[in-house]
Amino acid sequence: MVNPNDAWKIPSREEVCSGCSLALEPGCAVTVRLSFGEEGPQREDLCASCGEAVGNEADGIFWKRAQPQQGNTRPVVDYVFLQEMFGRLLEREEEVYRRLSYLVGLVLIRKRHLRLKGFAARDGREVMMVNRGAGQPELVVPAPFLSAEDMADTREMLTQLLAADLPEGDLPEPREAEAADASPADADSEVEADPESPA
Repeated sequence: MVNPNDAWKIPSREEVCSGCSLALEPGCAVTVRLSFGEEGPQREDLCASCGEAVGNEADGIFWKRAQPQQGNTRPVVDYVFLQEMFGRLLEREEEVYRRLSYLVGLVLIRKRHLRLKGFAARDGREVMMVNRGAGQPELVVPAPFLSAEDMADTREMLTQLLAADLPEGDLPEPREAEAADASPADADSEVEADPESPA
């Protein structure tokens, strides 16, 4: 689980508070909240005052950080946080969440935070089966068809939520993971051979 008191490594590009429009000065305390409503996920960067109203909402994730200095190093993705976000995306049925969870799942497979077990048809739709490591329960991820344009739009949404660009090498091409369907055992053995793969 995400600890909301941790200082996550996901700097915000927002310069004003999402709640009151107060300027977020470098070094000031900021609460970042992700919510997962019917219209899609949203990110808010809140000043210290507005952040006091944020609690343990069941449908959201939040953490605290300091506003970065101007010209600071390029924002990086925290993959522990991305795994938490992945779990929340899987709880929703809307198409926007299906697309996001599929993209995030592929990214986490590439980074070896998830193991690809294969693809199957369930309830009339294709799904991707993954798990977090040996002995962990299977997770079922919707696998919608994403055109190059769909993938680009979904990637842009994820970039905005993270306020950080995913490295090019972490991003799959549309339907790239289908190649692993022909040989899921080989894909699994590759992950097991990686000493950094989660157990």
